[in-house]
Amino acid sequence: MFLNRLNDKEKVSFLKVAHYVALSDNDFSESQESIIEKYCMEMQVSDVDFDMNKFDIKRELSEVTDPVSRKIFLLEVMALVYSDSYLHPDEKKVLDEMIMVFDLKDALAVVYSEWAKSILALYVQGQALLEL
Repeated sequence: MFLNRLNDKEKVSFLKVAHYVALSDNDFSESQESIIEKYCMEMQVSDVDFDMNKFDIKRELSEVTDPVSRKIFLLEVMALVYSDSYLHPDEKKVLDEMIMVFDLKDALAVVYSEWAKSILALYVQGQALLEL
């Protein structure tokens, strides 16, 4: 929803983080794959090659310095982790790490989490409306 506001470097970084999050629980679900495809379409970029073994989440996140971009990362990652209606403990660890590296308040994460769940529920309802 807000990914088009990121600069080109941030877009690539975001996709790497998204892949890391999606793979963090060892279950890269179809819904997560679909969301990453939609992220690419929204940002008008190709997906990135991603190697979990060579990725350093703290280093990647520390390169995102713009406060608004940091919030966009967190919001969009929230949508990704809740897309399968379950927050796996390993996904929670990544979210906690993002909040810490980005120096965001825990209360903000709670609000973002609830917003992401609401948006996902509306998306599911919209899909169902198309089938009526």
